[in-house]
Amino acid sequence: MNRERLEIGWYAVRPFLFYMVLFITVRAILYRLLESALLTASADMTLYYEVWSDLADILIIGVSSAAAAIPIFKEGRREIMLTRRRSSRSWIEKRKDKDILIGLLPFGTICLCAFLNLLLGKWSQDVSVTLSPYAVPLGAAVYGILTPFIEELLFRGIVWHRLRRGFTPLESALLSSLLFAAAHENVPQAVYGFVMGMVFALSYELTLRFENPFLLHSTCNLCVLAASAARWGRTLRSPAWIIFFALGSAAAFGYWGHRLRETKFKL
Repeated sequence: MNRERLEIGWYAVRPFLFYMVLFITVRAILYRLLESALLTASADMTLYYEVWSDLADILIIGVSSAAAAIPIFKEGRREIMLTRRRSSRSWIEKRKDKDILIGLLPFGTICLCAFLNLLLGKWSQDVSVTLSPYAVPLGAAVYGILTPFIEELLFRGIVWHRLRRGFTPLESALLSSLLFAAAHENVPQAVYGFVMGMVFALSYELTLRFENPFLLHSTCNLCVLAASAARWGRTLRSPAWIIFFALGSAAAFGYWGHRLRETKFKL
């Protein structure tokens, strides 16, 4: 790797490192303050864990994400606007089957999201985490809108876009997805984050519209939240649903792959 590519890589990775340090710091401070408040108030911990712990966790994640995103927001907005100016020259704008491709993208992404969650055991009985009813609306706002927007702003809006100045589409997608995976807290989530990050990055590559990876990310998070809140794990673990999700994602992305090969698109 030559010096120019190393400099581009550092230019792309630097905002990620800054964001993660700030996010972890703010989150640690907020949890410490919460712990001190609970001890001072001699709170009923049973009631806290039954009702308020989910709300507290979601609020802390939301505030930490928002606080860490403030310093990079201006950079992200600038990078997104630069990409949008080129959107009329995107690969998909030249396709006669543009509507089919756009329609298949969310379908295939949701199927892949569900299949990965089933494969990695997120909806299994022994690891399933269900939010309390009080926390679901706040969870939808934070996990379904706020954090997808911030993460797409960072990982696709800034990191991916800057990598594309010196790396191929596939290299940029891989590197940005590895960073996205590293931001998750355990191995199953990291695997899920890497695969979905590839989908989000390539959707941005082929459409050059920020709203596409953001809406895909948001929809996946809301689907996972809804399945967990409604306790659909046992139903979705049936072989019929697993086969449906596997075939659905394979068909959608298989069609995309066929069209890319047809136009000799170089990854």
